[in-house]
Amino acid sequence: MKRIGLIALLLVVLGGGFFVVRTLGHPAAAQTVATSTSTASTGHGTSVSKKSNTSGVSELSGMTLTSVSGKTITVNPNQKTILHFMVSSCGTCVGTEIGLTKFAHTPGVQIVSVDVDPQNDSLSTIQSFKKATKASWPYVMDTNQLLVKQFNVSELDTVVVLYHDKVILDEVAPSVSTLQKVLA
Repeated sequence: MKRIGLIALLLVVLGGGFFVVRTLGHPAAAQTVATSTSTASTGHGTSVSKKSNTSGVSELSGMTLTSVSGKTITVNPNQKTILHFMVSSCGTCVGTEIGLTKFAHTPGVQIVSVDVDPQNDSLSTIQSFKKATKASWPYVMDTNQLLVKQFNVSELDTVVVLYHDKVILDEVAPSVSTLQKVLA
């Protein structure tokens, strides 16, 4: 039993290290087309639409995502939106997801988990992860790393909170008390 636990821990560490190495040095790439909307496919039925303005800064209002179950998710600027960047094999991500369940039914708060490992995760692994963490919110698969780049995510278990077209929190594995303060 110890051997299986050590192997699982090694896989999580190696998988997480691969993610950090793979994403470091990739700055967020905002579209610079004047007041246009671009849509990019992220595979597995997931897409990201975002508006751009002439300054080259992506607007978060109206950003739409497609969940792994095919539902459209729209970021509402008047609502606090939590994006949790995770993979199903991430041990610390489980704790963060369980912490996020405390806010799942908070008025004015939307939660979206963003799986960043399309090579190893699937609808089945995501469903198992959701069941284990009792998550009730949508999951998206960031197959082209578009969200990772847009929010400069360099570590697994990063939580980004959006509100009024701004990032108001960008932290790895924030505590429940930190989230309570930000979401108040």
